[in-house]
Amino acid sequence: MRIEIIVVDDGSTDATAAALHQHFAEDPRIRVIVTERVGASGARNTGFAAARGDFVCFLDSDDYWLAGTLAAVERVFMRFPQLAFVSVEGATLATPGRPAQQRIVAGGSPGWSHARFKHVKLVSGNIDLPGPASCALLYGNFFPAIIHGDLFYLSGLVMRSECVARAGPFNMRFRYFNDWEFFARLGLQGTGAYLAYDGFRRDTGRGDQISRGRCASAIARRHLYIVRTLRRRAATSAYAAALELALDDACYMMARGLAQSPHPRWARRYLWWCLRRGYKRLRCLALLISS
Repeated sequence: MRIEIIVVDDGSTDATAAALHQHFAEDPRIRVIVTERVGASGARNTGFAAARGDFVCFLDSDDYWLAGTLAAVERVFMRFPQLAFVSVEGATLATPGRPAQQRIVAGGSPGWSHARFKHVKLVSGNIDLPGPASCALLYGNFFPAIIHGDLFYLSGLVMRSECVARAGPFNMRFRYFNDWEFFARLGLQGTGAYLAYDGFRRDTGRGDQISRGRCASAIARRHLYIVRTLRRRAATSAYAAALELALDDACYMMARGLAQSPHPRWARRYLWWCLRRGYKRLRCLALLISS
């Protein structure tokens, strides 16, 4: 397996580029690209544009892979060459006052616990990995599930480069949720797989992480915008009915987020939408009365 490592240094202040040049200048597998504050989406797009391999993974600066992850993923792609992507499992690192969290993909991502996930037709099985190990595998069309909530972590996802190119670049307008919106578009490119292999770690104790400090209404507003965008993209496809359900779900989430805000009356517009569509009528009536 030929490996290339592309480091996109997006305006760091800790001499990352200089350190990499000092230690790895003679290693042809490692390339450093310096950008000036283009953001996470811009940095990922820059890295992908420079990549030459058949497969790609975006590894965030607060994450790292465990030994053996690439070999495990390679075995899955060899066994199922039709797959567009493979997700591995991961965990967080322990931080002061917060123990490590295990199984953050299937055990922590919101889409897995959504009521609609059980209606998605996925195939479960096992696959033999290098060594005497066997690992659980779940594969199929994840798009009808991911439109209700994120299913994966970017640092645990290995994708075919051609499928990433067809899905299109990360949205430069999004500061957060850009990975979930991209995953949904990636899901339209073909079947994927989840491998219950412990393959990466996340450091959640850093104060500069993009995912910190988002209020419920802001997250719900971005969720709703993404679902509406996907609905326009796939309005005439086989997913139209599923996207209508996802839109109702997103409107209800928006109403709940606004109901908990300092201006709960703003939730009424979305509550009336849900009521007209017959979505969670009793809960919506209760929120409407309280707002």
